[in-house]
Amino acid sequence: MRLAFGPKTMDIGTSAFNFMRTLMVAGTGGAEINECFHAAERIKDNDPESWAREWTLAAERAHHAATVARAAGQAVTARGAYLRACTYYQCAMHAPPELEARLKLLTVSRECFQEAAKLSSPRIETLEIQFGDARLPAYFLRADTAEPGPRPTLLVLNGGDSTNEEMAHWIGFAATARGWNCLVLEGPGQWSALQRNPGLVLQHDYEAPVKAVIDHLVRRDDVDSDKIALFGPSLGSTLGARVAAFEPRICACVCDGLVVDVYEGWHAVWPLVLRKAPPRVFDVIFGLLEKLLPQLRGMASQFRWMLGVSKPHEFINAWKPFSVRELAPNITCPMLVLYGEAEAAQSNEKVGLSALRFISQLSGPVSVRIFGYDQGWAATHCQVGGLAAMHAVIFDWLEKALDHPERLPRRDIGENFGPIFGRYVQTREAKQEIAAILKDMQGG
Repeated sequence: MRLAFGPKTMDIGTSAFNFMRTLMVAGTGGAEINECFHAAERIKDNDPESWAREWTLAAERAHHAATVARAAGQAVTARGAYLRACTYYQCAMHAPPELEARLKLLTVSRECFQEAAKLSSPRIETLEIQFGDARLPAYFLRADTAEPGPRPTLLVLNGGDSTNEEMAHWIGFAATARGWNCLVLEGPGQWSALQRNPGLVLQHDYEAPVKAVIDHLVRRDDVDSDKIALFGPSLGSTLGARVAAFEPRICACVCDGLVVDVYEGWHAVWPLVLRKAPPRVFDVIFGLLEKLLPQLRGMASQFRWMLGVSKPHEFINAWKPFSVRELAPNITCPMLVLYGEAEAAQSNEKVGLSALRFISQLSGPVSVRIFGYDQGWAATHCQVGGLAAMHAVIFDWLEKALDHPERLPRRDIGENFGPIFGRYVQTREAKQEIAAILKDMQGG
């Protein structure tokens, strides 16, 4: 596989993006650099089958090593191999085999992580949280500190295609190293939750399942019920913003890659012929695109499953309720919003304007940070490949938001947000509106 890592390869779903998504968890033991490049050199360019095959082989090798080490009583070796096997099985899922094959990979990856969890210290708790008739899968990672008593806790919502296991590496271990507990959750419509609770499709009113999770957290002796913060990446940012509007027990909210209106966001990336096509024509054109673009086929099949629909136009229309556009005035807790420059480059000014209007209307303090291309892969969607930069911003801000909220400025957009954001604005009207909003926020 030809490896190139410049700005043009940072789009979601490219081979470089998915490779970096795997490589970035090496720092927490979720991958090993040599094993990643060993797989990459055997993958053929633009060949999803070879991608799935080589990552599955890498996973199986690590899985076998874990089993052997476990049998020999070598707990540390086994834990590391189980974690890597989990990541590689999930990396194989980025190629678009049939959904059934992806679910098999998901199952074995989850089993590997849970074996590693048993060997972790402090032990990672595998939870099932009751929500109606369903049981939501979650992991609770305890703060890595000798200090007794309840600790602040970060509740992590997954995005559209992430998993609890990935989020443990993405931010869970960083949280525990900073003295935080962390609970990572898959709710309705997300991979393991839907697989294990058939029919539990994605719902826009995510405050309902999150209420059940917070009810669980506040009953724990190791959780400070007054210091429960929320982190949501990608789709999780939209869901998280809604939760912050309705759940008063959230004391701070971090939205990474916030899309205010998911339906609008999808339309931003469609060619004009799709945006204006009637449903039957849309389905025909979309079907042809799926045949030509394997990554689109894999993504669309997953989202149809998670939304409980079958036709392409149904899958797009199902996103209409997923908007937080009118909820900004209801959000009174401090909020941090993160973006990467590559996200602005991939989208359009209409989506960007929606986000900026939403941010300007928040009732509570808000800080905005954008990672430019000069910061490497931190500039991509949700800082895939640039976790250290993301962690530094998030946890430094959370420390202030929880311990010294009075020190947070009412509006803090950072020095580079305006210049970077402005590069991707085309129309005169949009430029004028953005300038007015930024001026007002800087004044506030």
